Amino acid sequence: MNLDKNINIVNQSKINFYFLVVDNSLSIDPYFLKNFYLIFANHPNQTYKSKSFCLHQKSIKNSGQLLSQTPIVDYIKTTSSKNKHQVAIVSFKPSAKIKYLCQQHRWLYVANSTQLSRRLENKFKFLKLCQKNNLPTIPAFLDKFNQQNFQRYQQQFKQKRLVLQTSFGWAGQSTFSASAYSQLKNKIQPQRSIKFSPLLHGYTLLNNAVIYHQKLIQSPPALQISRLKKFSSNPFATIGRQWPSLAPSSITKQIKKITIQFSKILINQNYQGFFGLDFFVDTKNNVYLLEINPRLTASFAFYTQLEIKQKLTPLFLFHLAQLSKIKLKKSLLHQQKLFKAKMIGHQLTHRRLNGHIYKKIEKFSIFKNKI
Repeated sequence: MNLDKNINIVNQSKINFYFLVVDNSLSIDPYFLKNFYLIFANHPNQTYKSKSFCLHQKSIKNSGQLLSQTPIVDYIKTTSSKNKHQVAIVSFKPSAKIKYLCQQHRWLYVANSTQLSRRLENKFKFLKLCQKNNLPTIPAFLDKFNQQNFQRYQQQFKQKRLVLQTSFGWAGQSTFSASAYSQLKNKIQPQRSIKFSPLLHGYTLLNNAVIYHQKLIQSPPALQISRLKKFSSNPFATIGRQWPSLAPSSITKQIKKITIQFSKILINQNYQGFFGLDFFVDTKNNVYLLEINPRLTASFAFYTQLEIKQKLTPLFLFHLAQLSKIKLKKSLLHQQKLFKAKMIGHQLTHRRLNGHIYKKIEKFSIFKNKI
């Protein structure tokens, strides 16, 4: 089967992959890859089957800082010299510092450029990109944050409560909702550029995907779980996801179509590897494209486990192969099987007020709100 063949291809590639882990909640463990190493900043909170090395430093703030540490560099050089393999550094998201360090050591860096990722991640630029390409987005305007504009867009959308977003942010930290300017004037700097949109009711879905050899491979969508106060007090923070999404087939078909359309934009911009798209479905079953995560997503590690259980080549494996120039076996049949695969599992995360995860739950079952 292609899964075993593709794993074997990567294992015979003479490349050592080193995944930098600062956030232990990622729980990535591709034990089936014999030359895959986990590099931890701090002691992991679970047991891993993959080869690993830990720096035991709580003060490490990001992957670039982790890779710059002498013990880490020494470990990478020692392990790679033993089997005389090329070093490939893997990180959760692109980093200019990691790219620089890889260039210094003549290592491969398994990531897109920081500039490209930041441009796609920018919520303002993403909105303009979607509008330019006639992709469905929630009605929105970019303008300055002040009382006059707040009232103006209340009238424009014929709705008292608005959603306001800054250009960058994660875990719901850049999204605010209010029915009056006064409710946000101490949270958002006056005259700051903001995206104004109406507050809609519905649910959100995500779609993991990968660009491999300028072709799209996409997963079946997952339901995003939010608004559970026991996991996070921020109503805009995603605290989990579930496969299957249980969305009607008409919705999943629209998501598949929009993902195909957006992948063409990514291919034109020379994007490679893993990415995730978030969608919003309103009460009238209108589907809107919300944002892109131009990197590995928060769900990629758990989703990899679901793919392995279905004996499918994981998107993460295609990601590694694409950015390290390894040729895997891929077919249209694989793509069809993947999108129609009966993935069953849910992942929940407890978040602190600052958005950081302090506990994670992963089960191969449908989520029932009894935890």
